[in-house]
Amino acid sequence: MSTTPASPPRWNLSDLYASVTDPALDADLDTALRLASALAGAYRDRVASLDGTTLAALLRDYEAALAVTYRPQMFANLALSTDALDEPTRALHSKVGERANGVFNQLRFVDLELGRASTEVCDGWLADPALSNYRHHLARARDAAPHALPGPVEEALSTKDLTGRRAWTQLYDEHLAAWRFQVEVNGEARTLTLADARSLREDPDREVRRRATVALQGQLAQSAPTLGFIINTLYQDHRLENGMRGHLDPVAPTMIDDELSRPVLDALMTAVEAHYPVAQRYFRWKAASLGLPVLEGHDVLAPQAHGDREASWETARSEVLRAFEDLDPGVAELARRFFTEGRIDAEPRQGKRDGAFCAGMIPGVAPRVLVNHHGRIRDVFTLAHELGHGVHFALAGQKQSLLNYWPTSPMAETASVFGELVLGRNLLAHESDPAARNAMRAARVEDALGTIHRQVAFTRYELRVHEARAEGVVPVEDISAIWTAEMDRLYGDAVLRTERDRFGWGAIPHLVHYRFYCYSYAFGQLLVFALYDLWEREGAAFVPKYIRLLESGGRDRPEALLSELGLDVRDPAFWSRGLAVVTRMVDELVAGG
Repeated sequence: MSTTPASPPRWNLSDLYASVTDPALDADLDTALRLASALAGAYRDRVASLDGTTLAALLRDYEAALAVTYRPQMFANLALSTDALDEPTRALHSKVGERANGVFNQLRFVDLELGRASTEVCDGWLADPALSNYRHHLARARDAAPHALPGPVEEALSTKDLTGRRAWTQLYDEHLAAWRFQVEVNGEARTLTLADARSLREDPDREVRRRATVALQGQLAQSAPTLGFIINTLYQDHRLENGMRGHLDPVAPTMIDDELSRPVLDALMTAVEAHYPVAQRYFRWKAASLGLPVLEGHDVLAPQAHGDREASWETARSEVLRAFEDLDPGVAELARRFFTEGRIDAEPRQGKRDGAFCAGMIPGVAPRVLVNHHGRIRDVFTLAHELGHGVHFALAGQKQSLLNYWPTSPMAETASVFGELVLGRNLLAHESDPAARNAMRAARVEDALGTIHRQVAFTRYELRVHEARAEGVVPVEDISAIWTAEMDRLYGDAVLRTERDRFGWGAIPHLVHYRFYCYSYAFGQLLVFALYDLWEREGAAFVPKYIRLLESGGRDRPEALLSELGLDVRDPAFWSRGLAVVTRMVDELVAGG
C-alpha cells in the first residue's frame, strides 16, 4: 500500500535493485555486455550497407542494450547521491562505471558509423518510413561526425575518463559531502552539513545568516587549493579533448549537444548582461525594504517580512500538487505518483549530496527526485522545479523510445521552471494578506534573477576561466579574480562584497560536473515567460500544446519543437521580450514601496 510520509522522506530504490550488493546488478551488466557484443559481432563495419528495415532493427536492439546498462548506472548514481561516504556504495559506483564503460565501448560503433555514412546513404535512410522514429537521431549522428575520432581512440578516451574526468568530479562531490560547519543558531552550537549551512543563508535572523556565510566562506578559502586543482584539471582535460576533435571554441561541444548555435548563446548572454542594471535596482529596493543602507553578501537571500514562513513537508507536497492540478489534472497525477511511490528523497543528512536534481534515464523506469527540505518556502519552489523535470520525463517516456527520450539541456529546464512559475501564481492567488503577497512577488523576482542573471554570470565566468586555462594553469587567485569581476558586474554597487566572497566559485557543482550547463537555466526561464504568456492568453487551449511539447522529449531540434508553438529562439528580440517581463515585475515592486 502506498503512503505519503508527513516528514521529508527517503526514496525507495527497491524496484531497481534490492541493495548495493544485489547480485542482479552484475547479472544485468553481464546481459548488457552480451547484447552489446552480439550487436558488434553482427553489425560492426556494416552499418552503412544496411537498408532501412535492418537499420531500424539494429537501432531497436541498440536501445535495448543501452536500457539494460543504464538501469544499474541509475541505481549506482542514486545510491551514491544519498550516501557518498559509504564505502560499499562508492565501490559499487566505481564498479558499475567501469563495467558500463566496457558495454559502451562495444556499442560505440553504431553512432560512429551512422555519422560517417555517405550523404546519399543517409538521405535514403531519412526518407525511409521504417526509420521515421530515428530520423532525429540520424541527424544528430551526422552533426557529431566531423568531430568524432576513430573507434579505438574513442574507446581509449572513454576508458581514460574512469580515472580522469569522472574521478575528479567524484572527488569533488566526496570532498564537499565531508564538510562540517560549526554555527551558533538561537544560542545553540550546531554541527551542519553543506546543505544545512546553505539553508541558513535564508534565515530571517541577519546574524545567523552572517555566521553561516562566514563559515561557508572559511571552508571555501581553506579548500580553494584543492578545488582550484580540480577545476584546472577538468578544464585542461576539456581543452585537450577539444583540440583532438577539432573544436576551436570551448563551448562548441555543448552547442552541438544542445542543438543550438553560438550566436543564439551570445544573443542570450548579451541581452541578459545588458539587463544587469534592473537586477541591481531590485537589490537596492530590497536593501531599503529590509531597512539596510546596502545589502551585504549574506543579505542577498534574506527573506522579506512575511516571506520567511515555514513550510512543512506536507505543506510543500500539497501546495505543489494544488498548483499542478490548476495547470492540468493529468500533470498533477504524474507528480503525485512521486510521493505515493516513494520516488523522492527529501531528508537532509550527512553524506547526502547538496542541492537537488531529478534523474530520469530510461523510458519505462520511474524517474526520481532528490531535494534537501529544510522547511522553508524556497524549498517548496525547489520541489516544484524538480517535479517539473519529473513530469517532463514521465510524459516523454510515454511517447518516445530511448534515443528520443532526453530533451536537450535548455529544453530540459522548460518544465522545471514552468513548475516554479505555476506554483508562484497559485500561491499568490490564494494569499490575501498584502504584506505576504508583496513578499511572494519579491521571491518571484529573486527566483527570476537567480535563474537568469546569476546563471549567465556563472556562464561568463566559466568561459573566461576556460580562455585563461588555454594559456596555462590558472592560479587560484586568478580564478577568484575572474569570479569577483563577474559577480561585481552582476551586483554593481547594490551589494557590498568583501574579500571573503572571492572563493564562491568553489561551491557551484554545475561548474565542475558539466561544461557550460548554467546558461540552460536562463534559456529555460526566458522561454517559460513566453510559454506563460501563451497560457495566460489562450487559457485551457494552451495546455494540450504544452503537454505535446513535453511529450516530444528530444525527438527534434529545440527550434523545431518551439516553432510548433510559434516561438523563435533565433530571433534576438525573443530574449528581450522575456527580460521585459522581469523589468515589469521589478517596476511593480519598486512602485509599491
